[in-house]
Amino acid sequence: MTNDQIHAIDLPAVELSDFKRHPKRFLKKKLIAKFLFFIPLLIAVIVLGFIIEEFWIFWAALGLWVFLFALGLFISYKEYFVRGYVLREYDITYRHGWMFHHETTVPFNRIQHTEIKDGPIDRLFTLCELEIYTAGGSASDLNLSGLDPEDAARLKEYIAGKTVLHA
Repeated sequence: MTNDQIHAIDLPAVELSDFKRHPKRFLKKKLIAKFLFFIPLLIAVIVLGFIIEEFWIFWAALGLWVFLFALGLFISYKEYFVRGYVLREYDITYRHGWMFHHETTVPFNRIQHTEIKDGPIDRLFTLCELEIYTAGGSASDLNLSGLDPEDAARLKEYIAGKTVLHA
């Protein structure tokens, strides 16, 4: 038996892979969700303006709201262009996060099952989420959200075929 050494420079680079991006509908969904999150905060700032007598506090709170709202939209927009997944011969890799990068790779021989989920907002935008579960855990190990339903179904079928081959 031999156990040859493998140098890190000889390993294939995931970064050079062609990551599949999410549909533009996913970006619209994220921006609308961010907008809906900030509406109650804007209402609170407006109510604060009626309650307090010092207008500078109202303007400071409104300025803070505008800044946080713009920052939230900017981060959601930038993060969209980082998201993507790549299928390779023995695994699937998903990356996301603009400020805090996350890249998760799950080998096919560890996958137990997959599920496709969609909620009412996802259905409104014709999107869904593929959850990939590995053995030994009760929660999904990889969530690919914002997928086109046809792509998710094809991915699920492909992964099911790969898990049978590697079982």
